[in-house]
Amino acid sequence: MSAFTPNGADRDAFDDRSGSRPMADGAVQLPLLRIALIGTDGLPVRYGGFETCVAQLAPRLAALGHQVEVFGSSHGRSARSADGPGLRHRYLPMRANGAASIPYDLLSFLLSYRHSDAIVVMGVSAGVFMPLMRWLAGQRRIVVNVDGLEARRSKWKGLPRAFLRLSERLAIRHAHQVVSDNQGIADIVSSTYGRSSTVIPYGNDHVLQLEPAQVQSLLQHRFDLEPGSYLLTVARIEPENQIAEMMEAALAAGSERYVVVGNFSTTALGQHLLQRYHNEPRIQCIDSLFEPQALAALRAGCRLYLHGHSVGGTNPSLIEMLPYGRPILAFDCVFNRHTLGGRGGYFASGSELVERLRKPDALAWTPETQENWSAHYQWACIAKAYARLCQRQRST
Repeated sequence: MSAFTPNGADRDAFDDRSGSRPMADGAVQLPLLRIALIGTDGLPVRYGGFETCVAQLAPRLAALGHQVEVFGSSHGRSARSADGPGLRHRYLPMRANGAASIPYDLLSFLLSYRHSDAIVVMGVSAGVFMPLMRWLAGQRRIVVNVDGLEARRSKWKGLPRAFLRLSERLAIRHAHQVVSDNQGIADIVSSTYGRSSTVIPYGNDHVLQLEPAQVQSLLQHRFDLEPGSYLLTVARIEPENQIAEMMEAALAAGSERYVVVGNFSTTALGQHLLQRYHNEPRIQCIDSLFEPQALAALRAGCRLYLHGHSVGGTNPSLIEMLPYGRPILAFDCVFNRHTLGGRGGYFASGSELVERLRKPDALAWTPETQENWSAHYQWACIAKAYARLCQRQRST
């Protein structure tokens, strides 16, 4: 099955080919809904992929005519997003991540479901409450994006992992509609739980494209870098993203500079790596960076992009790299192969990565132009796919 094709009965939700009355001009008239987006840290973006997804989805759903409410955390937040036509932001004085995400997601649901036609839940943290949510929702739709099936991440052990597996199972079983961001995730959902899901990836048409002169200027003045002189990774600093292993391989291969952008200051692994490499000039660690221009310059100017994610489905950092046309060397797993459609280069171990870095093949590792992929990664298309799932008749 194609990396971008929805699974099973929900194929047309992403294809945008069914369910609604056509208008005279060929457009599609959909019933207007009240949609709540819950389960994320909120906006403006200060965290990761889910937040970026909501930042792109919410205004587009509102532009389609829907009334959209986005829930977020006010904890430690210095700025809040302004409301707009059809778009409202609501902030709760609670943390949105870690164990606190469980009551946070539940409260968000309880505050939203009475005045919503559909609730889009990002993640399965509160999945243990999904049977209750489904009962309370009545005819209201519940759409759950299962993310990367969190229980499979190596950082979870023992009771936390067992809890996440239970939450995952209950969320997938009781949601009206399940979204997987990668065909590999959809296959796991199908084989493990016997449930079909709609494959909707993240988008990348929001990333900036800068003129070469802008790229060079930003790199030089902001990061003391020259275009084409460094390897790049943008990722959360987590064990399953293999940041430490890629740093070791880059040094062993004699790479001139390896730049890693991630949340070094907020993770134990990140702090360890900062301490370990603080005197190594070939390793440049940049703490969490959400500035579009700076990220665009780093991506456009890299000689090669390294992607070590081994779990988590479609990783936004990989999707967002594609428009820059740079060589990509990714960890060889089903998720990354689906994301790249088999294009790009791959490594399966640290020693193999060293070998490939010593003998790079930039032409073979550069994914083809995105012309054939663009519709799948456009946020407008993705927003319509979510809107269709919110409108479908209740599952049996």
